[in-house]
Amino acid sequence: MMKRTVFCLMLLLLSCQLMAARLQSVQIKQNAGKTSLYFSLDKAIVHKVFTLTNPDRVVVDLDNTNLSFDLNSLHLNNDLIKRVRSGHPNPQTLRLVFEVTDAVRLRAPSPGAQHAFSLDISANPGATAKRSVAKPQVSKAERPQPVQPARSKARRDVIVVLDAGHGGHDPGAIGPHRVAEKNVTLAIASKLKQIIDKQPGMRAVMTRKGDYYVGLRDRLTIARQYNGDVFISIHADAFINQQSNGASVFALSQRGATSEAARWLAEKENYSELGGVNLRGLDDQSGLVRTVLIDLSQTATIAASLHMGNQVLQNLDTMTSLHNRKVEQARFMVLKSPDIPSILIETGFISNPREERNLNSPRYQARLTQSIFQGLKRYFWEYPPHGTYIEALATAGRSDDKLSQGKGKQTSRTV
Repeated sequence: MMKRTVFCLMLLLLSCQLMAARLQSVQIKQNAGKTSLYFSLDKAIVHKVFTLTNPDRVVVDLDNTNLSFDLNSLHLNNDLIKRVRSGHPNPQTLRLVFEVTDAVRLRAPSPGAQHAFSLDISANPGATAKRSVAKPQVSKAERPQPVQPARSKARRDVIVVLDAGHGGHDPGAIGPHRVAEKNVTLAIASKLKQIIDKQPGMRAVMTRKGDYYVGLRDRLTIARQYNGDVFISIHADAFINQQSNGASVFALSQRGATSEAARWLAEKENYSELGGVNLRGLDDQSGLVRTVLIDLSQTATIAASLHMGNQVLQNLDTMTSLHNRKVEQARFMVLKSPDIPSILIETGFISNPREERNLNSPRYQARLTQSIFQGLKRYFWEYPPHGTYIEALATAGRSDDKLSQGKGKQTSRTV
């Protein structure tokens, strides 16, 4: 029994190493008072950049990444960077800390290679003067300006897959005044798509655009075909008691994840699709490593789904009543993508006469979809998918916020 436990732990460690990216090099170049950092990795990752003060530092956090070279080999012959060190604020994050001589500005140029990114560091004008003079008068030109990244082909849109529940021969629940759930869900999903498509860096895809039925597995297939970043299924609840009311948000339960993992193991054509990891290349006749990899992916996906669902639920709470004040978990088929964060929104009880009237009202639908959108937007700005325009905006925004807060307002534990 002990040997089997040790063996499983070794497999888990191997799986984590297989999924983690490797930071292969950091090049530091100086030109005309600007220092440029070039980060090269073996696969695409999510990264965050921000500054700290007292002392001044530039911090780069790389998700699920291992350091594969010696930082002492870096050449620091420049005016801004004094020292570089690494640490781990949590087990999944590699943190690089660049100690700088003074307050700096950050700029993220357009990405170059597929698995590389760069960062420009320049001295913040007037920083020295501001430290030596009480209540300095800073000119408008001296204030840190927000970086607005230029759109490029390398920065893709976030893809939101919208699934209008039921359709065609499946009307879903029917309200007291004969309003069909399938029509309500299509109207809400269509309005939500319009809002998302107007947001720079975001695009919505519908699993159905009219009154026809799409199989549950087919809805998941559509999400994968369009490389969806998230999956949102829209429904309306029903219960025998017509007084039941309020919106709910669901994510996949762990039991549902376990059954889906078994199905993925049985269908080998899915192996190469899991989060960009090529499972076909694994020499694993028994399937143990594949099992661990799928389980790790599903666990991370459920965690992301719960966070996204919580953001949506908080925004729904501002405009409608809630049936449950926390994200619930269930074994819904449409939530079972192992690597696409997915939530199911019960927009209200269509069996409740008042909520049936609301859900069928275009004005109420507009307010509801705006609330859902704000929750999605907050989620994406906190966890922007890698390589997207929103990631560039979020990174630039965080950097500018850190600089504009001024000295003394930033508190953080040194790595």
